[in-house]
Amino acid sequence: MNQADNKNEPARGLSSRRQLLSLTGGGIALMLCGPLHASGQTAESKRILKHGDRINIGGRGEEIIQKAYELGYEYEKQHGGCARCTVAALQDAISFVVVDESLFRGSTCLDGGATPTETQNCGAFTGAGMVIGYVCGSTRGEEFEGDPRLAHELLHRVYDRFKEEYGTVLCEDVKKGAKADCPKVVARAARWTAEVLLAEFTDDAMPQK
Repeated sequence: MNQADNKNEPARGLSSRRQLLSLTGGGIALMLCGPLHASGQTAESKRILKHGDRINIGGRGEEIIQKAYELGYEYEKQHGGCARCTVAALQDAISFVVVDESLFRGSTCLDGGATPTETQNCGAFTGAGMVIGYVCGSTRGEEFEGDPRLAHELLHRVYDRFKEEYGTVLCEDVKKGAKADCPKVVARAARWTAEVLLAEFTDDAMPQK
């Protein structure tokens, strides 16, 4: 290596380091952004829905409702946590329910009535409410914006299904009525919520069972 080469070596090293940092930064950006692109979410799945809005689900209503039921059952059976499993099942079954990790994370401590005594609302019911609120609830900028009444109305429809099946939404009583079959409770909550959402926002709603 001649003297001219030696003079250029620091510049080459700096250039190499810059390239490495650029590539590393790109890799980090890809890791951070990759799941967002991979999730297949669209602008349609992220907007706040209002009464009268319609989403085209391609005639897949029955399939979506069944998928919500099956995922709810499997997630609770494998992982536990009725609130988070209800949220996850609805996120993965319904195209216009955004796969938002923050929503899932926020549901983590809400199973078992969110108390040591299981005397409060069933986590599956609470998870259903979190998803419904996310789909059609209010937003927060400088002010609280949006009308929460539709979200309340839809959650009350889910409540009616719990009341019909178990007589209550209270965790300990739901567990008694379900004979401690929590995967089935989550499966039903996911199915009922899917039915309610599809009935409100699509033209492919299936008859409620």
